[in-house]
Amino acid sequence: MKHILFTLTFVLSTLFSISQINVLWDDDPGVVYNGQTINIVKDYAGFDVYMHCQNISSSAQDIKFRRVVLSSNDSLFNDQFCDNNLCYSCFGSDWTTPASNPLQPGDSCLMKGTFYFYDGGNVTLRYYVLDLNDNPLDSVDVNILNTVDLSEFNDASILAYPNPATTFWNLEIPNLSADNSLQIFDISGKKVFSLKLKSNSNNIDLNNLKPGIYTYQIFNANELIKSDKLILEN
Repeated sequence: MKHILFTLTFVLSTLFSISQINVLWDDDPGVVYNGQTINIVKDYAGFDVYMHCQNISSSAQDIKFRRVVLSSNDSLFNDQFCDNNLCYSCFGSDWTTPASNPLQPGDSCLMKGTFYFYDGGNVTLRYYVLDLNDNPLDSVDVNILNTVDLSEFNDASILAYPNPATTFWNLEIPNLSADNSLQIFDISGKKVFSLKLKSNSNNIDLNNLKPGIYTYQIFNANELIKSDKLILEN
């Protein structure tokens, strides 16, 4: 009898926890993705995946998020995660937000993955919604097929060094034109630095950028002639 009551209690508890949260993908409004897979195909390096989790219970909840990399085939990428409070850089294959979000009945919380791919490939991640004890309330898988190939834009005559860099970085462009320019982007795709290139040899001050992984792009007028990864260290 005790075994039957324990089993029934466990089943009811499990069903209740599943019904507390709805996971929604902003690109497919009105569809609940609890336990489902979101399939995304992109042909460019940086993008966001906007999702929300909605509290459909009758009581307030404090929730956290966990991101697990299930597979990463031939992909080099970085990701961040944003909730209602902050955006965090993700580390390793299993990462959990350090702070919780209070969620009132009927309210929703942002759960946004931000990606930057350095080459093409396929990656599958699972996002868990957790309670304060890190117990899963629900989850959604995100499968991304990315076809970007930054090597398509790689003028071998342009030299960029050192890489990794610290405070200064050199660019040598043998065939400089009046319209050459440099742009640097962080892993979320936000432009954080731009410069009109005025000489064949450029010593660029990077002191205003934080250590991390960036992407730089060199343009001749509106034509992209080189794009690659830049690592900035302390």
